[in-house]
Amino acid sequence: MLAVLIFTIEIIVSYLLQNTVFAALSIANAVPDLLIIVAVAAGYQNSRLRGMSVGFFCGLILDVGSGGILGKYALFYMIIGYVSGHFNKYYVQRDIFFPLGLITVSEFALCTATYIFGFLIRGDLNLVDHVKSIFIPKILYTVVVALVYYLLLDLLYERILNRKAEDESFLAPESILTEDSPKPL
Repeated sequence: MLAVLIFTIEIIVSYLLQNTVFAALSIANAVPDLLIIVAVAAGYQNSRLRGMSVGFFCGLILDVGSGGILGKYALFYMIIGYVSGHFNKYYVQRDIFFPLGLITVSEFALCTATYIFGFLIRGDLNLVDHVKSIFIPKILYTVVVALVYYLLLDLLYERILNRKAEDESFLAPESILTEDSPKPL
């Protein structure tokens, strides 16, 4: 229950930061995608299921906020969270390089899908201009912000969610008896 509350607050705060503070600090008309960082972090640090569900709600809040087709971003972000969850077995705490690679690839895939379903279908074949003016600034800005934001999320998961797991393991019957302690009669 605590994890659901933490992820809900995290998604709402990330959405608000992305659309207020970072929208005012846009560079080359690019705003960093904090919600993709949240979806990748949830999948990479936890599991495929948690990454998929957090990604779905990240995309859903974007769909509702944009007023466009409901479910387009929810599907994209859900897939990104699910795929990131496949790399959970490689998770190392406070490692920044592998998650930055996942965030970069995920942002590129999202930009590509947005181009295909938003522009290419309507006949806009000018891919080179889209790459120069949208893809590259958005990916670079997201990766630079992810250097700090991902580490904050990692610290949050370590402090709150893992501490709860340690507290629950303390109450488990297996942890009461150790191998050195005498066995009950």
